[in-house]
Amino acid sequence: MEGVKSSLGEYVQFGKWTFKNATDQLRKVTDPEEIRKFQENCVVFNPTVEEQKDRFRAEFSDFAMDKSPVISDVKREVYSQAEAAIGRFFDGTISAEELADSYQSLSDRLMDACKDRGYPMPLWGGMMGPAFQETFYGEFRRMVLDEAVNRNNAEGKQYITGEMNAQRNWKYYNSDYYFQSENAVSALTEKFTAMAKERGWEETVSVPDYKAKGLNLYYNFNSALSNHFSVDDQFVKDPDQAPPKDFRWFYQSGGNNGKTGFVTSLTMEHPDGTTTFIDYTKPGFDSTDPAKGTTWAACKDEGGTWRYESADFTYDFSRDDLKNVAALLKFSGQSGKAQEAANRFLKNLQLYPGGYFSRFPQYGNLGMNLRA
Repeated sequence: MEGVKSSLGEYVQFGKWTFKNATDQLRKVTDPEEIRKFQENCVVFNPTVEEQKDRFRAEFSDFAMDKSPVISDVKREVYSQAEAAIGRFFDGTISAEELADSYQSLSDRLMDACKDRGYPMPLWGGMMGPAFQETFYGEFRRMVLDEAVNRNNAEGKQYITGEMNAQRNWKYYNSDYYFQSENAVSALTEKFTAMAKERGWEETVSVPDYKAKGLNLYYNFNSALSNHFSVDDQFVKDPDQAPPKDFRWFYQSGGNNGKTGFVTSLTMEHPDGTTTFIDYTKPGFDSTDPAKGTTWAACKDEGGTWRYESADFTYDFSRDDLKNVAALLKFSGQSGKAQEAANRFLKNLQLYPGGYFSRFPQYGNLGMNLRA
């Protein structure tokens, strides 16, 4: 092997790494019959490029490197600097191209540290480099989408009324974060491709198919925000449908602590055969009533004016509680591409009360729901 020095006799030196010399265990076979028997009992192991990369991807994952005493200190510092750079990008203080430059420098720093410290093994080569580059790109991309989702959710919390509890449900969507994250991911991918070309890895490095793998947190803002991995998080139907620019959507349902019964009406039958019906529900949205929901959407028209639509509605705790947002909200009164795009994207959103998909699974037997 190139770079190996056997001057230590019983040991060999490879760079700064010392290995035991096992060449004396090698045996040259020349007998044809012995070679034939060996071939008959030999299983040829010829892994594909993907299989070779898979061998090392797990070693370069966020979790594995964080737990390794060999590389964890550098890994944590690099990831901390990555998060800081991503934060500056969303703050608007650096461009997507500058973020991509930070990604490259941090990627090189962490990979060089892995090589220098012999992680995950001293003999670096083969598909270890490509496996590292694909894995770190994926983790950096995940952090970009995570920051976009966190900022979106932090912004949306201001619209929640009443006390949030486990019985309630809410979702907020600001298309600004979709486009910001798409801009960042595009710049990262361009840099990722350039790095692979520079290192001669064009044939061995590629962006993983996160959608096909079901890796919603790595794919795009839509899939990360409405992560279908959780059965009760299915607000965005098609993650590939881009929203219109300058679009906002908010939804919340009511609910109490779940330990207290909630009486919505009373029907009294009188001796004379007549009945009296008393409706205890309040008009409009009530944040303490699990049967109540409210939603609104906003978009900016061609003239730059924000337009709003809102709707209150009632759940009956049946399958019909799964509602398409476009059936509740529709921008009208002014034709134009902005209005058409907003109404089109409303069809890609749906809402439902908390636990809906647990009570009424898309596949399997119909569940049961009891309410006092």
